[in-house]
Order: sequence, then C-alpha cells, then structure tokens
Amino acid sequence: MKNETKIVVVGNGMVGYKFCEKLKKKDSSGTFKITVLGEEPRPAYDRVHLSEYFSTRSADHLTMAPKEWYAENNIDLILGNPAIDINRETKTVTTFSGDTYTYDKLIMATGSSAFVPPIKGVDKDGIFVYRTIEDLEMMIAHAQKCTTGAVIGGGLLGLEAAKALLDLGIKPHVIEFAPRLMPRQLDEAGSKILQSKLESLGLTIHLNKNTSYFDGSEEVSAMQFADDTRLELDMVVISAGIKPRDE
Repeated sequence: MKNETKIVVVGNGMVGYKFCEKLKKKDSSGTFKITVLGEEPRPAYDRVHLSEYFSTRSADHLTMAPKEWYAENNIDLILGNPAIDINRETKTVTTFSGDTYTYDKLIMATGSSAFVPPIKGVDKDGIFVYRTIEDLEMMIAHAQKCTTGAVIGGGLLGLEAAKALLDLGIKPHVIEFAPRLMPRQLDEAGSKILQSKLESLGLTIHLNKNTSYFDGSEEVSAMQFADDTRLELDMVVISAGIKPRDE
C-alpha cells in the first residue's frame, strides 16, 4: 500500500480551488490525499463576477468546479463546516461540528472577509455586506419590501452593488467618505465623468460623507451623517473594502 501525504486545505475560495487544481495536475501518481474544509455551503466560485448573480439568480456559472470534480480527483470536499482549531503538535484540524482531520501538510487559504466599519447600529436588520452568494440572496429577499437603499463605499464593488439595487427597483444612494468615486483607481477628471454617467442612470452620489450612526428600532430606517444631514432609507449595503481572515 502506497504512502499518501495527507494535505488539509483550510478554505475553499478561489485560491484554495486553484491550489487543488494545480497540485492534482502534478500528482499523476496519486501521492497526495487532499481534504478541503470550506465555510460556505457551496464549492468555490468566482467572487470577482459576483454581481452577475443578480441577473442570472444562479450560482452555476460562477462555480469554479462542481462537486463531482473534487470526487473525481479524490479530493474530500467538506462544505459548511469551517476549521475552528489547529493543533500543530498533533497535526490536527478541528471543525465547527467537532470533526478532526490529521495532516502532514496544512495549507491556509482563508482569503478575506468584508470590512465592516464600527458604526453605531451596524448590526440592525436591513444592513448587509456584499461578499458571498448568501449575502446577495438575503439582499434580494429584503429588497422586495424596500424603496430606498444606500451603499457604503464608492469603489468598483460598491458601484456594482448600487447598480444591482437599481435593477431590483430600489432608489440607490452611494455614500463615499473620499471626495470622489473610485479614488484609488481614477483621477479627479475621470471620477467626475464616472459620476456624471452614474447619475444619469439614476444613482445619487454623496461624497465627503462620514456616517455617524444607523437609526431605527430593529430595522434600519435612516443614516445620520457627521455633517448633520440625514438619509431616510430601507436597506444598506456595506462595500467598504476587505480584511484578511487571519483570526
């Protein structure tokens, strides 16, 4: 019986999938036994094109590879059961459900998560992050009872989220802390052209805005800004960047 090297991959995002794909191409003799621990309930998908989910309402075209691909390549894919503890002495990984996996090599492919600004009231119902398919599904369901929404973040992903709200029949407002849209990608002239185009599509742009708190009882009903202005709304989408998942 051949000796297999046990590899546990923590994370089933795009990087985790690509690691498995490249390793299996080099492993013609079946030297490696791979186990992938994923937090989300579905196989890795293309997060770059996440906004396309609004038009298709299907995750199939975003999927990097179906579950069958993992099985065909002798990869154990564990979904919806994230790793919560790593013991380097015993070389074991324990998951949320209490299952334990031993490894010879451990690959950390945890990726990033949405950055949520520490704003008072950010935990109210009707406030969403824009990161996973499940986030989008919750947004779509909530949007059915909404008329006005805001997106915090005037970067590329935030603008895509605002366009998605528009397509859902919601009046979208874009809230940007900087003095122009996409400040890391565009100069002032380019940003002005972009803003003009977006406003012609029906987006309302708010620049130099610092959110003080979210108002409402259980559900969000307004955003209060540091300049004493206020925006009444039904939902908020946070797209304020990402942070590494190094916890």
